Amino acid sequence: MESKKEHFKRTLLDLSERKDLVPGIYNYCDRWCERCTMTQRCLTYLHEQEVKPDAEPLNPDEKNKNFWEQIRLAWEVTLEMLEEDADEKGIDLDEVAAFQMPEHVETPLEIRARNYGTDIHNWLKQHQQFFETKAEQLVTINDEASMIKYQDAMEVIQWYGFFIGAKVHRAHLELKNRQNNPDDEFGLYADNLGSAKIAIIAIGRTMDALSVFYSAFKEMEDDILKFLLELSQIKKQLLKTFPGVMEFKRPGFDD
Repeated sequence: MESKKEHFKRTLLDLSERKDLVPGIYNYCDRWCERCTMTQRCLTYLHEQEVKPDAEPLNPDEKNKNFWEQIRLAWEVTLEMLEEDADEKGIDLDEVAAFQMPEHVETPLEIRARNYGTDIHNWLKQHQQFFETKAEQLVTINDEASMIKYQDAMEVIQWYGFFIGAKVHRAHLELKNRQNNPDDEFGLYADNLGSAKIAIIAIGRTMDALSVFYSAFKEMEDDILKFLLELSQIKKQLLKTFPGVMEFKRPGFDD
């Protein structure tokens, strides 16, 4: 009988042979699979569907156990495949010099983007009762259209809250060296551009969602305007730091 590890690896290798999948499409997406229109061309999504349990456990402890099991399997299979590739190429991994990641000093923009995530998270938590009351009022008057609109806006704001900071951080890793490397034979700077672009896209979507609340909830105008201005400034600085970033083609999405 096939073990979990063998199943994990076999399904991954089988899917990687499919010609209809877009290579690297998962590198610069927003990881919001439930809202994605490209899941059937994404190796990561399809593999996750293959290896997830047939029935999702209701017990939160079991859910967490499954989560960490998938992390462990991914790590073990990745190491095994690296060792196999190294053997094929005649590389002794034990003799490979240890690689040290260069120290990264966060830029003011990274700190600003991360702080936005913390601030919007705390703000939503602080005003949770307000939004719940508004939702109850919409249910009372049977205004389903407005309820769906505000619920969608809330989901967008929540989804991208910390995501923006994470991608802004990734976009700045080794930035100066990569921007000033005319050779860049491995295309490393593309990772900075792709990360910056999805951060800008996430900012745009968040600003649209916040604008929905800004128009509807007059008592929240000052707070929402503050977040809109903050996101606008972060976006402006990203566009300045990464010239031509919006021309970068994300695999599958911008082709």
